[in-house]
Amino acid sequence: MQLHPAGRCPSCGTQQTLSACLEGLQWTRRPLGRLILRRFDGSKATPACAATKHPRPGCPSEAPSLTTQPGNSASGSLAPAAQQTSTGDTAHPHSIVLGSSSSSSNSLNRSDTTRTNSRSSNSPTTSNGSTSSDSSRSSSSGSNNRRGDVSSGSSTGGLGIGTLALGPASTPRTLWRRTLRQLSDLRLAIYELALIAALSAVGTVIPQNKAMEYYVENYPDVDGSRVFGFVTWRLIGLFQFDHIYVAPYFLGLLALLGASLAACTTTRQWPMLRVARRWRFQNSAERVQAQGTCVSEALPDADVRDVGRLLKGKGFQVFLRGQRLYAFKGLAGRMGPIGVHASLLAIMAGVSLSGLGGWKGSVMVPEDGDFVLAQALTPGSPVAQLPKGAYRVAHVDSFRINYRPDGSVQQFNSQISVSDLDGRPMQRQEVSVNAPLRVEGVTAYQTDWSIAACVVRAPGSPMMPDNGAALSLPMASLEDQGGVKGRAWATFVPSEPITEGGGQPKGVSIIARDFQTVALYDSQGKFVGVRRPGSNKPIEIDGLQIIVDNLVGATGLELKVDPGVPYVYAGFGGLMLTTIVSYLSHSQIWALQEGSTVHLAGKTNRATVGFTQELSRLIDDVPERPAAAPVSIEA
Repeated sequence: MQLHPAGRCPSCGTQQTLSACLEGLQWTRRPLGRLILRRFDGSKATPACAATKHPRPGCPSEAPSLTTQPGNSASGSLAPAAQQTSTGDTAHPHSIVLGSSSSSSNSLNRSDTTRTNSRSSNSPTTSNGSTSSDSSRSSSSGSNNRRGDVSSGSSTGGLGIGTLALGPASTPRTLWRRTLRQLSDLRLAIYELALIAALSAVGTVIPQNKAMEYYVENYPDVDGSRVFGFVTWRLIGLFQFDHIYVAPYFLGLLALLGASLAACTTTRQWPMLRVARRWRFQNSAERVQAQGTCVSEALPDADVRDVGRLLKGKGFQVFLRGQRLYAFKGLAGRMGPIGVHASLLAIMAGVSLSGLGGWKGSVMVPEDGDFVLAQALTPGSPVAQLPKGAYRVAHVDSFRINYRPDGSVQQFNSQISVSDLDGRPMQRQEVSVNAPLRVEGVTAYQTDWSIAACVVRAPGSPMMPDNGAALSLPMASLEDQGGVKGRAWATFVPSEPITEGGGQPKGVSIIARDFQTVALYDSQGKFVGVRRPGSNKPIEIDGLQIIVDNLVGATGLELKVDPGVPYVYAGFGGLMLTTIVSYLSHSQIWALQEGSTVHLAGKTNRATVGFTQELSRLIDDVPERPAAAPVSIEA
């Protein structure tokens, strides 16, 4: 449509108002995009002039269209569209920018706007990302941004309210929005969660971070011996099932799920929260009633101020402007989903950080032994960095086991001293189950124990020193050897010198299953007796006097460097809290005073039955105002 600055028809020269031209284009009943595209298609007929019925000439390809500047009344003034609009964006040469004022009655009641996330709310969102409110606040251009009114925003791609641009959209921005829309798809998130759960199940069934020899032994690639008929050590190595939680595809899935949560938060949850925070007044009884998805009532002989006082007593935030009322409560329920997403992101960030930056290891240290913490640690990935605490020396002062009266184990206790590499002491702590040692980023857990040595005196044995000092004989584990059930340790005291090629040595065998008693056997393997360590009671076997003085224990420590633990703990704590908050109902109520009648409507996003009952009781409590007495006229 080619309009001249004077506002005259190019065919007949008649002075035209903007509304007349729009009427000539049959604006109100035709789809907006189809109308403009047909108008600028030179192969199709052009509409007739509204005043003279003369055909309008085609629009030249380079001729600038005209815009109606905001602030004018019904007729409006016309200006070239190539100049900047009120929002600072430049309109396309073939575009029509419609600005409306609060006094204009020709605002277009259309909602063909470029929608971002306003589908979940009652207020439209303009194409520049700003959300128009249902309140009577005016925008910077003076237009009343009620639902259906024309906004003065700019269009970045395709057709939109305010700027009806026909030019091509910005490709990077369009791709970015399309990517966000795809990432925020619920179906994609469900697929991601299902795949992560399946891979986590695989990591639970298959032991993690073992040596390859372990998998070769337990998952053989031999017909008839394959686990589940197809799981072999080759398959485990190929798909990295032995360290699945730090495998690139698993971390990639976590990153993709995190991107989906972030996209959903920014494109759906956050705009919904912004809309919910706005005061949205309704200007007519019809629009008030249209808001009521749960309750919609007309209260005769009532006052909207009484409704506001009752709502405030029910915990609502009440806003009153003239004869219009808006109230809400439970806004935290809109924040809950955002908190849930943030908590899940924190958990996934912690898991990823633990996998990429974590260290693990285990060590068995006898009493009075020491070790450097870094010597027992193995990195979880090539990018893992050791913390400062890994370069500390731990010394096991003592290890003991507390027993219950029935002989069962009650607790394991290790007294450990920590010093730096120069021998300067730093801390000393008793470590037990559920009471770990923490040293500058390294955590040591009490997880195992063993019997390291047996201290005996055996006069007459060729191993006894000349000064008669006790012998400290190392103990070997017999677990899963020779049909031995359970945990057991053994050592041997020779009764005669051992020579090479001299056949089987003769002596006494000492076997222990705990620190309370030991069993002794002769050179023929026959059981001789039982002694309690430290009892100083001798026993004679094959000409030797055996006295068991002590059993030396060894503590088993599990060492771990896990930088993601604080994020995981914080994420789970936030997840529990925000999940509860998400169940709070966000309730909204609108009211409008028309004469002596109050039109009231309300809706909520959950617990609709309880909200309906609450609002019904509130309506019953609204006091009835006496109607105005009729005026009598005396003759």
